[in-house]
Amino acid sequence: MCLGAFAPGASAHHGFSAHFDPDKLIRIEGTVKRFDFINPHGHLFIEATNDSGETVVYDCELQARSQLLRHGADKTLFTVGESIVVMGFEARRDPLRCEFAVGYFADGSSFEMRTVDTARSQFADNQPAELTPGEERSIFGTWIRPGMYGDDSGRGPRSGDDSITAAGKAAVAAFDPVTGHPAIQCRAGSPVREWGPPGLATSIHKEDQEVIIYHESMDVTRTVHLDLTEHPADFVRSDMGHSIGHFEGDVLVIETAAFEAGVLVGSTLNSSQMTLIERLSIDSETRRLLIEWSMLDPLYYSAPLKGSQLLHSTNQEIIRYGCDPATASGYE
Repeated sequence: MCLGAFAPGASAHHGFSAHFDPDKLIRIEGTVKRFDFINPHGHLFIEATNDSGETVVYDCELQARSQLLRHGADKTLFTVGESIVVMGFEARRDPLRCEFAVGYFADGSSFEMRTVDTARSQFADNQPAELTPGEERSIFGTWIRPGMYGDDSGRGPRSGDDSITAAGKAAVAAFDPVTGHPAIQCRAGSPVREWGPPGLATSIHKEDQEVIIYHESMDVTRTVHLDLTEHPADFVRSDMGHSIGHFEGDVLVIETAAFEAGVLVGSTLNSSQMTLIERLSIDSETRRLLIEWSMLDPLYYSAPLKGSQLLHSTNQEIIRYGCDPATASGYE
């Protein structure tokens, strides 16, 4: 059965709160009907009885399969037919959907994915990759953003957003952050977005005159051409554009152009006129990977948008994402 909503008084990040209400915590008691252990989000289907005595099926959304694996879970986390009590956050548009917070099993054990009091997602603890004696951190290796909050978020301040133009405002007004989310089509969105997903790793390595950046999220492979000084005129536009780069000492400077109009990150949009500069270095204080980015888009912004992201070194192995557009419609 489902008992009414509770109000934890939480505040949550934009992607979550666009789909789920952090102030409406619901309790669902029933049996597991199905568990989809997939990307971009897992789904737990629970058969329960509503307040009218009718049998209904709730769809409670979980983190991505990749994030759950790092959290110690696998496809046996839930068993069809077992009894379960789930505390979750009610969906804004569908009374039979929720964001999974905590599940309580019949044997007395539990699994927490999001705190019920603050609506904060929980991600696996990170262990940095070990260095050999005398080895220094470089931008090459595997990196991860462990969490969304505090030091683990790694997000620096943003600037330039207040320079949005009339065309930019019109584009935002016409944008639906639910149906317009690039992940619904299993698309990356932009390089800025791909640096940010918590609990998902990125690897960077060099092959001859190319730097290869692989983002687990959406299985994105970016090639930075070190032997080019200009973008080819016939390059096909895409979410990730075309990248050329060079080193300034230990700093990799990447210039990317030939973008399609799309979503830079969150509900910040870009036009096809966007160019992006990224500077990758090792932060002198934290010894983490620092990505400083500057986006120029004269159609949507009269000044550059600037921001940064810190990623932790990690010993985690890369996990193929394997996003399926047929299952991506519930993505937050």
